Amino acid sequence: MIASKQAGSREVESFTGDSGEHLQSSIDSKSVRLMSEPSGAKKAIGKADARYWQQKGKLVTDPRSRFLCCKIQVNGRRESFPLRSSNKANAAAKAAQIFGDVVALGWTDALLKHKPDESKPSGIATIGQYLAELYATVTFRKSTGRAYEQALRTIAAGIAGIGDQPALDEQGQVQKDKKGRIITVSRRDHLHGGHLAWRNKVDAVSLSLLTAEKIQKWKMAYLADAGDSPLKLQKAKHTANSMIRSARSLFSNRKGRLKHVLSRLTMPEPWPFAGVALEEEGTMRYVSKVDGRKLIKSAKEELADDPERKEEFKIFCLGLLAGLRKREIDTLLWDQVKFDLKLIHICRTQYFEPKSKESEAKVDCDPELLNLLREWKKEATGEFVVESKGSARYHKTRWNYYRAEAHFKALYEWLGKQGIKDDKKLHTLRKELGSILANEQGIFAAQQVLRHAHIQTTSRHYADKRRSITAGLGALLVVEKTPEVALPEQRQTDSEEGITSHE
Repeated sequence: MIASKQAGSREVESFTGDSGEHLQSSIDSKSVRLMSEPSGAKKAIGKADARYWQQKGKLVTDPRSRFLCCKIQVNGRRESFPLRSSNKANAAAKAAQIFGDVVALGWTDALLKHKPDESKPSGIATIGQYLAELYATVTFRKSTGRAYEQALRTIAAGIAGIGDQPALDEQGQVQKDKKGRIITVSRRDHLHGGHLAWRNKVDAVSLSLLTAEKIQKWKMAYLADAGDSPLKLQKAKHTANSMIRSARSLFSNRKGRLKHVLSRLTMPEPWPFAGVALEEEGTMRYVSKVDGRKLIKSAKEELADDPERKEEFKIFCLGLLAGLRKREIDTLLWDQVKFDLKLIHICRTQYFEPKSKESEAKVDCDPELLNLLREWKKEATGEFVVESKGSARYHKTRWNYYRAEAHFKALYEWLGKQGIKDDKKLHTLRKELGSILANEQGIFAAQQVLRHAHIQTTSRHYADKRRSITAGLGALLVVEKTPEVALPEQRQTDSEEGITSHE
């Protein structure tokens, strides 16, 4: 009995530290006595309880400071946390909170919360590291992500001077011609490894290279390549601004979406593209160069009645009459055509993801277009409105793939003969519809049909005033001729000469 009491006394002493050290007032003395008894008497205190961390050996002094620290292990991972306090009670409470956050939030969020400066490497991240971490933690529409990363790599390659790459043999050695010159492969060559080699080299570039000064120099060099033609210079400004906007979007921390990236990587200061100014592009308003009504008449005469061009006519009608985009037309399913509601429902399907939440909408159809769709459906052999031999695999590839590309190209050729010379001829049909709607029904009607998120987008790009607007003041320039009144002597002379009065 005496030995048992002595053993219990030693256990309490080990819990409280030195024999002269007293328990903190926050610790319940009854709980301490129960812990000294056999394990079956009461469950051990959990790590989420501050009393656990007040036990001997659970908190240690940080060798770098006078404060206490703790070590936490969860799911096989062990980390040390500074508690920034020399008071044992306060440090224990902080350790219990950290343990609870690791369990509830996971290691990534817990480290970001309690060790924001120690949970990332010291070196500035490379482009490849940033993109890999970005895609692992942030959701992007696949086609949007591809466009953004392509813009970022293009700008970085221009700054770093990375162009076409040396051709490699099967052993990875640089290939040379008979004269000893290195054989290069275009950076756009996907078949022979040129693009992959170029991309790997760009991905090794540090984000610290993307400063405002260097991006500005790249932009000026890009514009200089356009030459002196005002038209080409205008297009170059538009392209340069578009690439900068796209690349800059990868570094947008809107609503804290980059918090996981920032917990793993070290970013340069300032961030890439910070302080980069865009070029003045002038007006971007669409100016119609064709007559949409005459275009429909020509399409009806030349495309509708030709069985081999029926799919081209479908694309034409969906583009001009419904204002659908290329991807929307290419992946449009018959299930999305609601004949009873007289509309086409642009929504997420197994083949298509809308450009934005505003793009996911219902498009009203003219009765004539619905009649055409009914006739086309009677002859349909598959699930797609536009039939093609191409497979619906675009969502599995890294490049822009369209299953009906052959029909699109044939229609582009026909549109070129009708006077549409734009690079994106199908999109011109959508612009033409927007112009007609804005001119005849108002800018808000155009916004609704084109499914723009903001009215400013519609007015900036598609609201072209084609009606003549004048005050009518020019009519005052016309001088009305008044009948001349002949003098008496003049009338007598005219009568003698035989000249009649009505002349």
